[in-house]
Amino acid sequence: MKQFIRDINEYAKLYRDDKTGIAWIEDGSTGLGHSVHPNIDITGSVKGMKNRGYWGKYDKIVRSHGWQYNISKFVVSDELDSIVANECQCEECKKRRDLNATKFIQEQIQNDD
Repeated sequence: MKQFIRDINEYAKLYRDDKTGIAWIEDGSTGLGHSVHPNIDITGSVKGMKNRGYWGKYDKIVRSHGWQYNISKFVVSDELDSIVANECQCEECKKRRDLNATKFIQEQIQNDD
């Protein structure tokens, strides 16, 4: 279910799917959506994306609000994507954050020695 999180600016609104954890921004000034995961319309072919090599054979795909998201891929290309990166709660983003936190702690321990 689509859950409103907060306003980013006058035209951009942050949302999250409370089932999948997928976060996205709807930018009313451009008509674009921002996510950190490549996605296709729900009517698109995941098999076709994998067969063409755009998505990996074993990539994880989740459905949310009319889109199919490849959560195995992570892409940030602008400021709005960065905001989404901090808000996405899908299983792969949670793993990424845990891994980054572990690496940070390990670096701190090494620096203390």
